[in-house]
Amino acid sequence: MNILEKYFSLPDFKKIDFTFLSLFLFLTLFGLLAVATASIEFSDSLTGDPLNFTKRQFIHLIVGLLLFGLFLSVPLTFWESFDRIFLGFGIFLLILVLIPGIGIEVNGAHRWLRIGPIGFQPSEIMKFITIVYVAGYSVRRLKDLQSHWFAFFKPAVLVVLVVSLILMQPDLGTSAVIFVTVLGMLFVSGVHIRQFILVIGLGFLGILSLIYFVPWRWERIISFMDPWANQYEGGYQLTLSLMAIGRGDWFGVGLGEGLMKLGYLPDAHTDFIFSIVVEEMGLFTAIIIIATLFFLSFRSFYIGRKALQRNLYFGFFISYGVAILIGLHTFINVGVAIGLLPTKGLTLPFISYGGTNLLIMCCLCALVLRVDQETKSSMPAINIPRRVSL
Repeated sequence: MNILEKYFSLPDFKKIDFTFLSLFLFLTLFGLLAVATASIEFSDSLTGDPLNFTKRQFIHLIVGLLLFGLFLSVPLTFWESFDRIFLGFGIFLLILVLIPGIGIEVNGAHRWLRIGPIGFQPSEIMKFITIVYVAGYSVRRLKDLQSHWFAFFKPAVLVVLVVSLILMQPDLGTSAVIFVTVLGMLFVSGVHIRQFILVIGLGFLGILSLIYFVPWRWERIISFMDPWANQYEGGYQLTLSLMAIGRGDWFGVGLGEGLMKLGYLPDAHTDFIFSIVVEEMGLFTAIIIIATLFFLSFRSFYIGRKALQRNLYFGFFISYGVAILIGLHTFINVGVAIGLLPTKGLTLPFISYGGTNLLIMCCLCALVLRVDQETKSSMPAINIPRRVSL
C-alpha cells in the first residue's frame, strides 16, 4: 500500500495549468480532423474504407488520453527513480528492431515492432525515455556536470549509442531530434560551453558524413536546393507540397476539396499533412496551428521555470526537454513542407497520422502538467540572506 501511495496519486485538477491543457486538447482534436480529410483517398485505395485511418487515429487518441490520465497520476519520483531501467529497456527495443524476423520492414526501413495486432516504433518511445533519463541524470550529477568533463561524457556516450541504433534503422530525422533535445537539456544544466561546442561540432561532422557518403541522402539535399530542376524524382514531394501550399492561399480551397491528397502527394496524411492543411484551410489556419504548437512549447518552458524557482530540478529539466522536442519537431516538419529544410520523415506533433507518436506526445504533455501540479503543491524556496562579517 505504501508503494502504491508513493508511485500513484490522483491529480489535483485545481492545480493544473488549464492553458497548457486547453492547447493540448485543441491540437489533438484538430489533428483528428486533419487526418480525416488528408487520408481519405489513401485509406480508400489501401483498405477500401475511406475512413479507416480516421478510425484508427481516433482509437489512438482515446488510448492516448487514457495514458495521459494515467501518467498525470504518477508522481515524478517514479520516473526519477527508474529512469536508468527505462533507458536499458529502450535500448533493448532498439536492438530488437534490427534483428531479422523480429523488426518489421516498411519502405526499406526497420523501425517497427509488433506484438500481436499492435505495432509500434521504439524510436518514438526513446524520445520519452531519453528526456526522462537525461533529466534524472542531470539532477543526480548537477554539480559534476558544471565542473567535470567525465560527468558530461557519460550521458553523451549513452545518447550516441541510442542515436547510432536509430540511424541503423535508418532514421536520420528522429536521431537528430533526440540528439538536439538532449544537448539542449544538458546546456541548461550548466555544462561548460567548450564541451557543448565540441559535441555540436562532432555531431555536425557526423551528420555531414552520413549525408555525403549515402547517395540517396545526398540526392535529397541536392533536390532540396532546387526541387524544380528534378521535380519528377528527388524533388517530387517538395514540388507537390509547394503546389498544395500555393493552391491554399489565405483561406484554402475548402475542407475536403484538396487535390494533392488524391494520390499525388506521397505521405499526405503523415509527413506532409501540413501542406494539406494549408491547401484546404489556408495559410491563416496554418499560422494558427503553428502558433498553437509553439505556444504549447513556450508554456512548457514557463512551467519549467516555475519548477526551477521551487528547486524542483527534475521537473525543470523534464519541462524544458518536452518544450525543445515539440518546438524542434514543429520547426523541422513545417520547414520541410515549405522547402526550408531537406526532406525528413518527421511528423507534425498531434496533427500527423501515427499511433506511437501521438501516444508519446500525450504522455509527455501529462508529465509537464504533473510538473506544474507538483510545483504548485510544493513549498516555496526561501533564500535567507547571509550577513557578511568584516
